[in-house]
Amino acid sequence: MNSTFLQSLENCVGSANIIVDAKQLSFWSRDCYWYSPVLKPELDNNKAEVIVSPTTMAQLCEVIGLAVQHRVPITPKGAGTGNYGQGVPMQGGLMLSMVKLDKILDISPSAAKVQAGVKLIDIEKAARAIGAEMRFYPSTLISSTAAGFIAGGAGGIGSLKWGTVWDEGNILGATIVTAEETPRVIEVSSYAEMMGVIHNCGLTCVIADLTYALAPAQVWQQHAIAFDTFEDAVLFGKHLAFDAPFECRLISTHEATITPFFKQLVKLGATPDGKAAVLLIAAADQATVAAAAAKQGGVITWHGAHEDYLKVGKIQLSDFSYNHTTLWAMKADENWTYMQDVFSADKVIEQYQTRKAHYGDAVLTHIEWLKWGGWITPAGLSLVYFKDKQQLWDVMNYCESLGMWVANAHTHKLDEDVRWNGQPILDAKRMWDPHNLLNPGHMKVAIA
Repeated sequence: MNSTFLQSLENCVGSANIIVDAKQLSFWSRDCYWYSPVLKPELDNNKAEVIVSPTTMAQLCEVIGLAVQHRVPITPKGAGTGNYGQGVPMQGGLMLSMVKLDKILDISPSAAKVQAGVKLIDIEKAARAIGAEMRFYPSTLISSTAAGFIAGGAGGIGSLKWGTVWDEGNILGATIVTAEETPRVIEVSSYAEMMGVIHNCGLTCVIADLTYALAPAQVWQQHAIAFDTFEDAVLFGKHLAFDAPFECRLISTHEATITPFFKQLVKLGATPDGKAAVLLIAAADQATVAAAAAKQGGVITWHGAHEDYLKVGKIQLSDFSYNHTTLWAMKADENWTYMQDVFSADKVIEQYQTRKAHYGDAVLTHIEWLKWGGWITPAGLSLVYFKDKQQLWDVMNYCESLGMWVANAHTHKLDEDVRWNGQPILDAKRMWDPHNLLNPGHMKVAIA
């Protein structure tokens, strides 16, 4: 990180778009890895040596080219809402902040082409202005960026119908920049090529822009529904996922022991003490949902009208779903962490009851219903009261012994995560990052 390199960066982007202050470097060199008590001590002291924020495609290419010429590691970064530590520079170097590349390049009712740093909420708002909406988005909709979600995310609100970032037809293409002395700008559009871009965690290329498929806008309403037992809540969620007479954008199911963490909902009376809950976003009015819920013993405890959906200052049930559930638990007690566990749709009640009998309230169940690999799936983001690493690994192993599928959220190594794309990532890295400078240290096996 010599003075010649730093001066070249300043000449390219200007001093206002460079950070070298030690405190700021420490602050911005983080993502949400601290959700994991395993990752936190491992990653806390890692930081970039310089952060650069290009504002144009020309600047982006020049910055990458300079870093490669000087053999400086490059860590691409969006909003830093990922939970796995893969946005943390493991070997110092240059953090490439994409947040100032934030223009919506083109939008129609069927697709939105956006720069990497566009916030997802801005895509949703622009789409709704023309009668469309995002197919799905994470619970971090307000802060997540377009490329960050594709590179490090999976699915979210809307995935019950549309699946995840891996499902063909959701991400229509991308413009990527290679990590070479003279970077190439490549248009990627085929599904096979996109497998080297999707969920690459910044290891194969730098995403400059991408195209999201959009869906027709729906009139969504929000409903909190209370149940006497978690089993009843799960059965209602399963009914909606497979047989609902109306479309659902979110079916988030929580044990009664979890809902007291949701302080805002508790104040509203939306999550009564001792009751399990289903947090529902559906294209259905209160009366229609109430009638469906009553058949399983459920009672609506709170309703949000369409006029308040995604409106600033109004309650959004998505803020209590997916890994926001973990955040609320950690606010109550920092010893809570989470795991990503997928139940079997036909055995979900049995698996839940067996695990509950074994662990009691040391493991709390929270299920999101979504489509994964074409199958409707009860995907868990279960809470675990953390003691030590071995205990956490034991819980994951026990879940697998019950026939559950577990993705380890407590490693920052991309190839230790069962969701990684495998050979397409390896092939893309060899083609687009020949010097192994992109996000080094986040794979178990070095690329030859």
